[in-house]
Amino acid sequence: MDFDLTFKDWQEKIKSTLGKTEWITVLSRSELHHDVSRGGFYSALVSNDIVDKSLENYSWDLLIGHGMPGFVTYSKGGESITEYHRFSDDGIEPIVYWRDFHGVRENYYEISEEFRLYFNLFEDKKSLHDCVLIHIDDNGDDIEVVKISKNEVKIKLKYIKEFLAAKKMRLAIFFDFMRFSGKSLEELKLEEMNDVVKSDDYIYSVCVRDIVIDTDKSQGWLLGKKLISGLKDFNPDIFGRNEKRKYEDFIIGIDEDGNSILHTCDENKLANYFGKNPDAPHYLTPVYFTRDVLKKYYDNPDKFSVDDGNISCRGLWSLRIDNNHPKYVIAYLGDLGHLHHKEQLYWRSYNISSQEGISRVAWKRGFMAEFTDPERPDLYFKYKFEIFQKAWFDTYGWYLFKPLSKGDSHHLDALHVPTTNDQKEFDEQVLSLTKILIDSLNEKKLVNGIGLTKENPKGIDKFELFLESKKIRLPGMLEFIRNLQFLRSTSVAHRKSDKNRDYAKARKYFKLEEKSHQEVFEDILIKSIWILNSLENQLLKEK
Repeated sequence: MDFDLTFKDWQEKIKSTLGKTEWITVLSRSELHHDVSRGGFYSALVSNDIVDKSLENYSWDLLIGHGMPGFVTYSKGGESITEYHRFSDDGIEPIVYWRDFHGVRENYYEISEEFRLYFNLFEDKKSLHDCVLIHIDDNGDDIEVVKISKNEVKIKLKYIKEFLAAKKMRLAIFFDFMRFSGKSLEELKLEEMNDVVKSDDYIYSVCVRDIVIDTDKSQGWLLGKKLISGLKDFNPDIFGRNEKRKYEDFIIGIDEDGNSILHTCDENKLANYFGKNPDAPHYLTPVYFTRDVLKKYYDNPDKFSVDDGNISCRGLWSLRIDNNHPKYVIAYLGDLGHLHHKEQLYWRSYNISSQEGISRVAWKRGFMAEFTDPERPDLYFKYKFEIFQKAWFDTYGWYLFKPLSKGDSHHLDALHVPTTNDQKEFDEQVLSLTKILIDSLNEKKLVNGIGLTKENPKGIDKFELFLESKKIRLPGMLEFIRNLQFLRSTSVAHRKSDKNRDYAKARKYFKLEEKSHQEVFEDILIKSIWILNSLENQLLKEK
């Protein structure tokens, strides 16, 4: 197939879209360009001070593999002077480095260290030639910024533009493409060409000529560069990334016709206790959300923490919430404005109107300055479990429930009443609770406490014998634990079957035919709290 040797298609790209797409190719080899025979892209950073000089010549300002730190020797006043230079050419810096180890080790490309550090990029390296550099934004989301493969390096436009503005430099995108034809110019009805095309941000040469190389009789050659500027309105901001903050409108009530009343969460447009914006809603106006707003955070315990009265994304952000309300999750209007706009949009999708007021716990803590235990069963269970574990250890010198490993810690961290009536979420929470209360029973210490041998029963039966050794009988507790284990082993770990007597027994015991999954799990948590209280009363307070 013969391609246009005059490169009209590529000339149009250079003048229009090159350097303006979401991803900028700063290096590529001809293998990726099936419409050319040889060539590719390379790039360098060019100081604004030498832009005019750079655009005087269509040749590349920096070759692949050049620009490394080293020594430069020059003559001054008849004297030879040697100096160390970070970059070998004044005003020219590599953005991509070719790491060449002369066959001793495999060669590869890497991005400028300064660029990586400027955006604090995380390196997700699959292999030597397959790497993605990721920026973690203010919301805790992963943003791919650089993609490196064996034959190509790309940088996201938004990031390279900021970097250029910060350094007061341009990105010079160099290109060098050749096309060959088995026909002569006369056969192609083309004339010989050797033109230079120049504008205020690009310069290139187009050469078309007859040649004799193997079976080829003619050649087209496109060589040049285009310079990309940084952000025009860049304003260095040591506290952020210069993004203009956005604020969503949230439902804060209804009008006399029953229509939703919306108001911005921008703190600067809200009233406070010091007389600011007296006619606007108060910063502490409660905003209501359906409880499934929390599912996203419970499903990602490695990234998010949902605690009593608070949600946080590691060290990036946190949001004060009222999650002790029996029906809703509530946040204050002004607090929502501190979230990243992406997170505001997420919360807005679960926003509803209500006039029920905040929970008793939130009222006492926030407005009466009183210490108050959580009321929701999932929150109270985790609160009580931590207290119980410490008290048991202080009494016996070992934990009744072995602390979860790092790989299992999410079972406690993300334990919650299901946010929906979904079977999958219910099964996951049953599994988590059995991991905490049953799988974690400290059998080794229970054995030491009652002198059992290896042939003795394990698990729940062993726990029962331990209680009997302490002259404690709690048949209701053991019945509950066994049915919880049946529910886990016959419903979660294996296929559900009504023919399984243990599964049928567990379904009847927990009234799964009569109640929603949320109601059933709330009951399970309340009984679990009762277990902790009973053990505390019987085995700890007497010590």
